[in-house]
Amino acid sequence: MVDCQAVDCQVVDRPSERVIRYTVALTAVRSRYLSVAMTVPPSDEARVLSLPAWIPGSYLIRDFARHWVGMTATQSDGRPHPLDTLDQHRWTLPPSALPVTIHALVYGNDYSVRTTHVDSSHAFFNGTSVFLRLHGAEDWRHEVQIEAAGAPLGWKVATTLPAQVVDAAGFGGYAAESYEALIDYPVEMGAWESVEWLAGGVPHRLVASNAHPRTDFARIAADLAVVCATVQRFWGAVPFDGYLFLLSLDAKGFGGLEHRDSTALIFPREDLPRLGETGVSAGYQRLLALCAHEYFHAWLVKRIRPTAFTGLPLAAPATTRLLWLFEGFTSYFDDYLVAQSGKITPAAYLTALADTLNRAVRGKGWTRQTLEESSFYAWTRFYQQDENAVNAIVSYYTRGGLLALMLDLTLRLAGEDLPARMRRLWQQHQQEPIPPGAAIESLLGAQEHPAVAVLFDLGLRSTEPLAFAPLLAQFGVACVPVAEAAQAAVDMGAVIGGDEPRVARVQLVFEDRPAARAGLVAGDELIALDGFAVSGAEFGARLRRHQPGDSVTLDGFRQGRLMRWVVRLGEPVLNQWQLSWIEDAALDAETQARRAAWLGGA
Repeated sequence: MVDCQAVDCQVVDRPSERVIRYTVALTAVRSRYLSVAMTVPPSDEARVLSLPAWIPGSYLIRDFARHWVGMTATQSDGRPHPLDTLDQHRWTLPPSALPVTIHALVYGNDYSVRTTHVDSSHAFFNGTSVFLRLHGAEDWRHEVQIEAAGAPLGWKVATTLPAQVVDAAGFGGYAAESYEALIDYPVEMGAWESVEWLAGGVPHRLVASNAHPRTDFARIAADLAVVCATVQRFWGAVPFDGYLFLLSLDAKGFGGLEHRDSTALIFPREDLPRLGETGVSAGYQRLLALCAHEYFHAWLVKRIRPTAFTGLPLAAPATTRLLWLFEGFTSYFDDYLVAQSGKITPAAYLTALADTLNRAVRGKGWTRQTLEESSFYAWTRFYQQDENAVNAIVSYYTRGGLLALMLDLTLRLAGEDLPARMRRLWQQHQQEPIPPGAAIESLLGAQEHPAVAVLFDLGLRSTEPLAFAPLLAQFGVACVPVAEAAQAAVDMGAVIGGDEPRVARVQLVFEDRPAARAGLVAGDELIALDGFAVSGAEFGARLRRHQPGDSVTLDGFRQGRLMRWVVRLGEPVLNQWQLSWIEDAALDAETQARRAAWLGGA
């Protein structure tokens, strides 16, 4: 046994054998398994194999190796070969005069965009879950054979992994130029729906699994063609030869994960437009924004990226203080670019913008964590939220989106705009990663504009409120403080609901408000309000019978113990914002011009 504990053993290869080969088979999909094999060439030295502990774009240690079952190694002559364990996701492969194949089953029961999901209706995987890394050979050619044997009738393969020799359904041989490229091509297999379009002369495709009948995919393709072209014009360049949207449809799921020339999405199937349906529903608007968000990441994250994400640092958290830029700015521009495309009305855009702002200022988390801290602690705080997150942390998505809005408006008041600065960022950092420090702030205008420098200090490194209302007013937007809808009549200071017929569950408790003062905590199970049985569905309507200053009695259970709480209801807390466009007639010419420039083009 060779000691490879502290330093990775490097591959001593024969130049003609710089190829790693994988096979993915579907013979056990009904048991939720992918059958995976990896073949490495002979070597006179011991080698290290590993599986990533996390997937780029999702900042949580997921330990993908825990889903590997029955891992073995054999030589090309059929004899067993040793495979020694180094730690939870690394193995040592001793020297061998013959090629060695590592076999395993990969269990897939995570219906998400992050890992692997396999059943008799479809199979989806990311390379981080199924492809072992041979240390020292990351820049070799990596070939993948996706076998049709075992696939249910009608299954096809959808991926942007470069095809070599494949059949009409997409089964066959693929290849990637490196390990980093290999793990950036998600794969969907099943009997999916597919539509295609051109944007900027570049072919695009959407593949949708588990859709309702009569879903209007032609309309979705036409709308996304316009949205994609709008994003391309924003950046002024297209860094890929084709793009694929992999859309898994679910009852309630929502999310996306970016890749270099594709994205994996999960979305509620009910929110897709039906044949004959007109208008843009709130749900369909959310789909367009999600697609714009992940598509935008093909430039910002996949190519413009921080130094912390370079060099395949996939064994441990790779921390950066810049997620406010990569996710926050993307969260501002996703809805903005859908509006620029003309696919939603200005009023619908303001509603979406208000939603981002209101999630940024909800609760007390923004008073306790800076935006840079939110980025740095993403691994242990943002991605591992509990019921107290609203009181303890701030989202680099929403508060980062708020900062981007304010930066854009501040630059526009100075005769510039954020889109132009983002294009400059693209020109300088599409190849060179962004280093930590103040360089990015200077590039975005802090050096030339004192107001921008002040905004960065306030927005990134303080927990002070961000005064966006006066800025928006200079662009013809009225901001009116309001209470959350559920707390609009009286303030309980908690989110209470659920779908159980005889229990109302306390889901969130806001600090320093009535429920917290009465001693309620998240997880309490309420069975009666003022002596009468109550369910989660009924709780809000029952509470609206009261007025501020009333006391209500709640009976329920905490960890099986019967409890009683008396809550003195408060006045509605005006901690949210309603945005509306001010009529042109009420604006001076300068404000009208600023608004037209903001809305009129990126």
